[in-house]
Amino acid sequence: MTSTGFAQRLGLRLQAHPVWSSVGLALLAALVTMGGSALLGVLTPSLPGYSTTGLSQSLLLVVVLTVLLVALVAALRWGQFAGFTRPSDWRHPRLYWLPAVLLVVPLLGGVRWPGWAAAGVLVVGYACTGVFEEGLYRGVILGLLRTLGTWPAVLLSSLLFGLAHLVNLGLRGMSVLVALQVLGAVSQGVGLAALRLRTNTIWPLVAFHALNDLGLQLGVWPVAAVAAPLDVAMLGYGIYLLRRPTEGL
Repeated sequence: MTSTGFAQRLGLRLQAHPVWSSVGLALLAALVTMGGSALLGVLTPSLPGYSTTGLSQSLLLVVVLTVLLVALVAALRWGQFAGFTRPSDWRHPRLYWLPAVLLVVPLLGGVRWPGWAAAGVLVVGYACTGVFEEGLYRGVILGLLRTLGTWPAVLLSSLLFGLAHLVNLGLRGMSVLVALQVLGAVSQGVGLAALRLRTNTIWPLVAFHALNDLGLQLGVWPVAAVAAPLDVAMLGYGIYLLRRPTEGL
């Protein structure tokens, strides 16, 4: 069997079982993260699990996950399916007005410049995070779940997105912040999924995700205190956009 034939069969199998496929892909990403963290802990015990100033396990792992996701989407030829559409296929770009406004909020109190080296680490890390998390959860997984209906797809993909942040327990240790991340990701996920469905593209979401994470780190206010209201705003916006589930989808 050729590689192309295998990829086609795999794509059909994934689409035939959307829920199990989505859960399986999310679990696979978590296993790669946890297994990779354990391996890096053995090979490079001095490497921190998470850092905003230099090389860390989380940075290396998100780069690996991004490469794997891009390879999967390319192999399955799921660019369109996952929302990596051309600008000519985009719909209602005006709906991104709220995310654009929210990007400014973390910086209203001022900017905390970490230095060029640390800034470079943050840019690379959050750019990869945007591609990987949006590509997987609002791209592949939401694409698979759309056959269930709009709200089931949005809620399940958002729940999986939130639970995925539990892997941070291994990278950052036990922390209330991880629990807040889970709740925040579920809330934000509803808004992001709604935008994906209403606009027929994932590219602006990748940019918003990366810039939002970067802004939270560069702002002078505590990340959790700023992220919480932004996540609630995205949840409300998502509910508003999907008040008529079939409109524009």
